[in-house]
Amino acid sequence: MKHLTFNVCAIAGLGFSGLAVLLLLANLVSGNEFVDAILPAAVVSLVVGGAFSVRARLLSAKGHGPAKR
Repeated sequence: MKHLTFNVCAIAGLGFSGLAVLLLLANLVSGNEFVDAILPAAVVSLVVGGAFSVRARLLSAKGHGPAKR
């Protein structure tokens, strides 16, 4: 299995967190019509995004982060 790089983890964390925001905005626009499905999906998306962000932070702390110029 291929190890995830800093860039992959950072972009995945940002993507999942952005998806959670979009889901919550969709919930707002729909007037809480689908709150039973959208809210749990947003929470799961935030948890996954947070996990990827933590992994990216750990990789950065170990010296596998982006190269400094």
